[in-house]
Amino acid sequence: MDILSLAFYLSVLSYCLGALLRALPLPFFTLKKLGRTLMVDGVFSAVLVFSYRTLVSVIDYLGSVLGTDWASFMQWVADRSSLLFLVLSVFKATSVIASEAGLGPVFSGIISSIVNLVTTSLTTLLTVSIIALILRVAAGFLIALGILLISVPFRLARGAGAMIIALVIVFSAGTPLMPQFIATVTSGVMISYSLREPVCSATLSLVDAKDYPVGYAVIEGYRDEEFLYRYVFNERGLLVVDKSSGGFPCSEHRAFVEIAGIKYEFTLPGFQSSGYTTSPSRTLKLPDLIVLDTIRVVELGSGISVTNYSKVENTLVLHLEASRSTYFGVYIESSDTLQVLINGVVASESSIVKFTWYNISYTALKYELEPGTYLVNITINYQARVRPDVLMEPFVLTALQVDVFSPEYMVFYVTYMFVELTILPLIYIAILLVISYGVARLLGGVSTSIAKYLVAV
Repeated sequence: MDILSLAFYLSVLSYCLGALLRALPLPFFTLKKLGRTLMVDGVFSAVLVFSYRTLVSVIDYLGSVLGTDWASFMQWVADRSSLLFLVLSVFKATSVIASEAGLGPVFSGIISSIVNLVTTSLTTLLTVSIIALILRVAAGFLIALGILLISVPFRLARGAGAMIIALVIVFSAGTPLMPQFIATVTSGVMISYSLREPVCSATLSLVDAKDYPVGYAVIEGYRDEEFLYRYVFNERGLLVVDKSSGGFPCSEHRAFVEIAGIKYEFTLPGFQSSGYTTSPSRTLKLPDLIVLDTIRVVELGSGISVTNYSKVENTLVLHLEASRSTYFGVYIESSDTLQVLINGVVASESSIVKFTWYNISYTALKYELEPGTYLVNITINYQARVRPDVLMEPFVLTALQVDVFSPEYMVFYVTYMFVELTILPLIYIAILLVISYGVARLLGGVSTSIAKYLVAV
């Protein structure tokens, strides 16, 4: 038995109970009045049962009159939600940058308050959109359920049923108009917090000449002379960035990869946005570099080809063929110990250079080679793997044009977003609730006069 059939039977039951009470030979005015009320309620609920399709059509009619567009509303929610996620990642990055710059205690309270505001806005926006979407998708079922509750005899559930029907009608027609309401209210004070350009996700892999992962390399992006981002590859030579962790440019740009002070330039093609679960993958290859160990590398000069290659623990064995006078360089930490054998003989370096790269003390040793074939054994002993101390700057900072060292602007920026995406939506929902209450009273009280005329009592 479906809901509407059950509602109709309850309407008949209510009417019959009322007729029975009025027919009883008892001189009680209150009993007679109750019988009349039950008859009126039975007729009214029966009218609602047969008006089910009309009530459902009212939603579409009101939507067409008011110009509601659910697709545009959901796109608006998706855009604002994505922006709020990006803002969260911005302030996460800001917190890291401030800590590395020694300003953590100064910014921690501000950033914590800002993150709370953004999280509240995001939660409010998603909650409102989900509830409204549920009301819209389940409108037919909810209206039928409301009619069923109104049909329960003695008005035991009439208020609840009327409120359900009113909420479905009002929210289905009114919720998609929320963006227009917010835009109208803020039209005189609107500030720009949109993205300057799209933010994409990306996965980059960095490998050496023999496709071995190059860990802890630093990558910076530029468009012409404009700085875009700075990231660090992990120990496995991977860089995974999505919209929630800093983002990546969608358009073509130049990328500079640096490891142990050796810099390479690449042109990265455009990336397409792909959400948070998967991201486009690119592999960057350093053709004249061979990894000895994490952040310890061998640089091959021009004119050298590697004919054979093997790596066992801390020892690297290379078969090299030099077509002209050239060199190879070994870059190690200053605290490491190194042994280089060329054709089984301990080799002497032609030059030694000491330098610092992102707070790591390096020693670069250069070995000269004449044309010929060489067997090179390189053995290294070290104490630990040190991660470079890099101040990462995610791309989303550039896309949002946020200055991490201007807290007053950040507070104003996020407060405005909080008002627009939390306070105003709640005010609009309150307005819809008041309207729903009025419609519910109409369904639960005033409209029963129609039934009174139908039963002529």
